[in-house]
Amino acid sequence: MVEGQFSKDWPHEWIKKIRSRPARQGPSKRMRQVDLAKRVGVDPRTVQQWENGDRLPSVGNLKRIIQAFWEEGLFLESNPHQEAQELWFAVKRFSEARSATHREFPDFDVNWFEMLATMERMVDEQASSIPSTSIKTASRLPKLPTLFVGRSHSREELRERLHAHALVSIIGPGGIGKTSLAIETASTLVELYPQGVWMFEFGNITEPQGLGQLLLSTLGLPNQAKRTDIQTMLDAIAGQKILFIFDNCEHIIDSVAAMAESLLAGAAGLTILATSREPLNIWGESVYRIPPLTFPADNDSLNALSEREVLDFEAVQLFLERARMIAPQFQPTLPNLRLVCSICNKVEGIPLAIELAVARMNMLTLEQIDERLANLLTLLTTGKRTAAPRQQTLKSTIDWSYNLLTGKERLLLRRLSVFAGGFTLAAAEEICICEPGMPDREDRITPEDMLDLLSGLVNKSLVSYEIAADYGFVRYSLLEAIKEYAAGKLREESEECKHQALLERHARYYNECLIREESKFRTHEREACIEEVRREYTNLRSALQWSYQHSRTYAFGLHMVSHLYWFWLHEGRLKEGLYWLDHFLGQDVDNQPADVNTAKALHGQGVIQFIQGNIEYAITSATRSVELARDLKLHSLMSSSLRLLAFIHINQKRIEKAQPLVEQSVEMARTTGDLWNLASSLHAYGKLQLEKKNYSGASTLLKESVQLFEAIQDQWEVSGPYECLGLSALKLGELSLSIEYFKKSIAASQIYRGSWVLSRGLEGLGITLCAKGRFSEATLLLGAAEKGRHSYDRENIANFPVEHQETVLILQQAMSDQELHRWWSIGTEMTRAQALAHALEM
Repeated sequence: MVEGQFSKDWPHEWIKKIRSRPARQGPSKRMRQVDLAKRVGVDPRTVQQWENGDRLPSVGNLKRIIQAFWEEGLFLESNPHQEAQELWFAVKRFSEARSATHREFPDFDVNWFEMLATMERMVDEQASSIPSTSIKTASRLPKLPTLFVGRSHSREELRERLHAHALVSIIGPGGIGKTSLAIETASTLVELYPQGVWMFEFGNITEPQGLGQLLLSTLGLPNQAKRTDIQTMLDAIAGQKILFIFDNCEHIIDSVAAMAESLLAGAAGLTILATSREPLNIWGESVYRIPPLTFPADNDSLNALSEREVLDFEAVQLFLERARMIAPQFQPTLPNLRLVCSICNKVEGIPLAIELAVARMNMLTLEQIDERLANLLTLLTTGKRTAAPRQQTLKSTIDWSYNLLTGKERLLLRRLSVFAGGFTLAAAEEICICEPGMPDREDRITPEDMLDLLSGLVNKSLVSYEIAADYGFVRYSLLEAIKEYAAGKLREESEECKHQALLERHARYYNECLIREESKFRTHEREACIEEVRREYTNLRSALQWSYQHSRTYAFGLHMVSHLYWFWLHEGRLKEGLYWLDHFLGQDVDNQPADVNTAKALHGQGVIQFIQGNIEYAITSATRSVELARDLKLHSLMSSSLRLLAFIHINQKRIEKAQPLVEQSVEMARTTGDLWNLASSLHAYGKLQLEKKNYSGASTLLKESVQLFEAIQDQWEVSGPYECLGLSALKLGELSLSIEYFKKSIAASQIYRGSWVLSRGLEGLGITLCAKGRFSEATLLLGAAEKGRHSYDRENIANFPVEHQETVLILQQAMSDQELHRWWSIGTEMTRAQALAHALEM
């Protein structure tokens, strides 16, 4: 069809013009909007919207409009074929222009139109009466082949929605369990639908024309002359309370949407429950996005879960239920349950993936399954022989969805695989657009395309999204199996140089994000800054890995680690931080080049080594950082590194070496007006005075440190000076004041996920409580402090060694061995949150 052949009339003008003509069979008769609505099977208001230009008819409804116009003799007698074709082209042109997902509207079906005349002649020759169209008996729902597990909340949610809405769609990616949930939910509602609950499986329908015939044959209704399939069904279900389940709609979504819209408009008692990988997007639809089964999201905390907590996860329940059939000898011991948790975590609670993993138990141990899940699509390949082909493997399930995408949607999905741990719209717009200057090809992605394309992938359940409770951000993500699939397609269909350019854009984008956030770190925005880096950390780590693997981007990675060390400190990721710092700095610290990033990274390396107890390495790194900062005239960094060296020497009781360093650090910060560094260096100076037993002088310096931190609204860094104030008050015999200071230090440490700040406060508070004779509470806190030290201090040395040793001796004399052990054990078994709460309530 050549566009220039036909007029540019709007679709609503065509529909209104043709409908308003006198019929050739009876010139006095004109078709009303209500007549057209009845013939098409829609509400009269829908026809009004078509003729007002407020909406466009779907493919199915447009065919029924043309058929009605033909049968009523409303097309021009001279050339009805051309006029029908012009109407079709007008709708096609405006539908594609308005489509948010760039879905193509099909071409005019010439053969179908020519069949209308043939069918009319055949109908005229039939003199038989119209057969009965009543539904004799209710169809039974298919029985689920296995026990349905979990999803009690989802079932309750769907029941409530079906009470309130005539159309509810269960939306989710392949293998998530949409069909099973629909059948299970419907089976509990049979009494509400006296005329039955009917299941229509659309997975094997390849042509939209087969929809009507499938519904009729399932309902046991005959085709009727001069009646459309929809009219026949509406006659049969008129006045009946009935539930239809439309299963697997995504590949013929437009036709199913048109069918559902027509049926619901003509049958007040009908309710439809649809399952699809994307919504029908019609008026009145309630969309329920089915979540994965619940699973332990944090793999690192599995060992802390009890057996009861493990069994509460729906994914674990499904695994165990299916394992009883595959491997009856399997024993759900706690170690085995933790392996099951790890497997469920890696497959992200997807029911199909869990069932495929269980199917491997006839060949592999749980440990082997867990290890081999690094490649989901390779391991999870053995499904039920009787399942539909698209559901026999995880890959075939994703293939089904991928093949339904447009070219641009496929390209975007492939490019989104570069993200790790989620992304924002801004990140996708910056990284996944095509390079400037590329030819304007069909599959070229521009910034203007991104929102519509990403929305399309969300609608089709290939991309998930999360909205913050305060609507502060919206993040998108790919399930791991979809990400792995898309990454494979990217490798197959992208040139290596373009692939590397995409990864470089990813690394540059997240490096710029890191620089922006670091500027907020020493301000009142610290908590928000850490939370933002926490959200993007998986992407940052991915960018680090890529930078380390490519020599030309090595300096780029060094730049990132120099800006990340403070995050590793706060999160307690000390080993990981030191791993990356060592990788990018190398082993020869003394010969590091005079570079800002190197100087900053050496400072971060020294801080982490000091906390871990690697004193000599810490001194070497901090000393080199001071030298580079001095050469490069980086006053703020020089003040920080001098202070770090001072802290190290104070820890080692080298007061003479520490004194000039801390004095230089304080003087430099005062001279440059660097209030944050001044507050931090006064903390170090106060700690030095504590070691010299100048407790009053120490308190003066530490109080000034607190005041400065409060002045610049850093409410977290005060934990250090408050801890030292607690020790100073203890030495002065002011025990109540000491408890108050230590509790303030503990409260300020809550932003730190790492335990190194908290454990020092717990230890100080425990020592003070012992001095007050509160022995059991003191013992409990010292046990909790010891547990915290284990995560960062290789030698587990107490923060206040002398005071700690004296306190333990007092406790041993005051309590029996059994009582001491009991309270100490209670402390070591407490979680971080429990220890925090317990300390602050004292």
